[in-house]
Amino acid sequence: MDDILMAVTVLPGLAFVYYIYQLDKKEKEPTDLLVKLLGLGALSCIPVVIFELLAEKMILEEFLYPGTVEYAFVEAFLGVALIEEFAKLYVLKKFTWTHPAFTHHFDAIVYAVCVSMGFAILENIFYVLDGGFTIAFSRAVTSIPGHGVFGIFMGIYYGYAKEQLHRMQRQQKDENLRIALIMPTLLHGFYDFCILTDDETMMGIFLIFIIVLYIIAFIKVREMSKQDHQIYY
Repeated sequence: MDDILMAVTVLPGLAFVYYIYQLDKKEKEPTDLLVKLLGLGALSCIPVVIFELLAEKMILEEFLYPGTVEYAFVEAFLGVALIEEFAKLYVLKKFTWTHPAFTHHFDAIVYAVCVSMGFAILENIFYVLDGGFTIAFSRAVTSIPGHGVFGIFMGIYYGYAKEQLHRMQRQQKDENLRIALIMPTLLHGFYDFCILTDDETMMGIFLIFIIVLYIIAFIKVREMSKQDHQIYY
């Protein structure tokens, strides 16, 4: 992979991280932690690929016919989105839940986006090695910000869960941890389903979906930045 192609492949993800990092106004997170989360997010891509292949060969192809809407639906939501978002949330909780730097709600969004972008960058490299510049440019405006947006919503509810832990609201904490998985899984699943159906109508819906989703995420993350506060008192 030449330098220009590598830049187009990697820089959009790093730019997304930097944008979110700049919105963290209260207290900047340790650089070493953010680099670690990027790296771990990327590493999580490897077992995810294995699980996705196993899900496809051992479950999907055994019970459903490839090329059908039913196959695309199950593959999108369960065979891809759930596996990937679960892996991201696992890394996120494993390495940040008790970290001393995790003191503000917006920290959760920064952490989740770092994990998501680490995953997305390595995934992007795999795709671009096969597809070249065309894939690199298309994913720079779809898949990369898509993973970033999924990370934003994961981080919002992950932050709520951590705050409720300190308030001894264990039921609400568990509920928001579940939403931190369910929300990005649903968004990611619908994103993939639109693409996997390979239908012109669904592609039109997909374009509307990502534009609306990106606008909502942009507004929401700036709102969360302004409302940032400590998660314990």
